[in-house]
Amino acid sequence: MIPILSSSNRRRILIFSLCLYALLLGLCSSVSAAPAEEPYLLRLGGGIQSVFPEFGYSAILNLNKTSALQGLFVYNDYALIYGGKYIHRFMHRATHNFYAYGLIGYFSFYTDSWDLISSPGVITGIGLEFTTSDFIANLKYNIEIGYSTVGSPWAPADTTIVYGCGIHFYIF
Repeated sequence: MIPILSSSNRRRILIFSLCLYALLLGLCSSVSAAPAEEPYLLRLGGGIQSVFPEFGYSAILNLNKTSALQGLFVYNDYALIYGGKYIHRFMHRATHNFYAYGLIGYFSFYTDSWDLISSPGVITGIGLEFTTSDFIANLKYNIEIGYSTVGSPWAPADTTIVYGCGIHFYIF
């Protein structure tokens, strides 16, 4: 087990999770009031997201056609990553969207040489979100490439290129 979860870190994670949960619950009542002609307005989705090779839980909220907020939480024996991501969509098609993103979070992981990295950091990059609208319209997939100021679990500690992918189901 990764030795980074002191009682103060557990408290921070709990507070962060409760705040995110309260925000999502507060927005759920207004989500159902969104007009049908604006398909992106206040749509809430949940699923999994990765900062390769680690996967974790994710919630995404579309604020409008171009902007979205995403919360990310990854925890296992080798990594603890949590943070918030802003997504700005540039290209909209029925089957895919191209976007830029910025993630601010806290990263704790072991590198390939078993060095423990524990630091706040930023990841910026681009991504492609797509759907198989013929199958299930509310199921969206994404792939990403970005630049991390902290590093990644599979590379030496320092700035590096990171990859990600995810799958989300929009419940509203």
